[in-house]
Amino acid sequence: MKIAIHPLNEFTHHIEELVQALFAQWHDFAPWSSPEKIRAYYRQCLNHETLPRAFVAVDADSGRLLGSAALKRHDIAQLPQYEYWLGDVFVLPAWRGAGVGGVLVRHCLSEAKQLGIEELYLYTPDVQAVYERYGWREIETRRYNGETVSVMRLGLRQ
Repeated sequence: MKIAIHPLNEFTHHIEELVQALFAQWHDFAPWSSPEKIRAYYRQCLNHETLPRAFVAVDADSGRLLGSAALKRHDIAQLPQYEYWLGDVFVLPAWRGAGVGGVLVRHCLSEAKQLGIEELYLYTPDVQAVYERYGWREIETRRYNGETVSVMRLGLRQ
């Protein structure tokens, strides 16, 4: 399978599938607690000139949705010192383990570098080891939206 990454604003026909998949997987987490909240978030991502900027991974041959990820600003409002974030990295269950997440993350890192971003942050409750393989380092642990999460950092300077 060949994975292609596209800006969400070029593949809006996948938004409803993303909404349903994210709600099914992450509905216990406040930002994803209703399909309406998720749709509103993705509407913000459609202006590709500003952040948040969302990307979708699709099968290059069939156009089938595989996953998504985004670049964001101030993802955790209580941490204003951390400006730019990788967020919402999601792979549909049928495609997990096929390298989709890695392709999405690498694409977002490339986009961030093109924007002149020198460091990115992310938070995760449970996949720290995955991100550590890409060079991310945990900088703190905190409670966020009812979960204990690791905040991680990656420097992007050339």
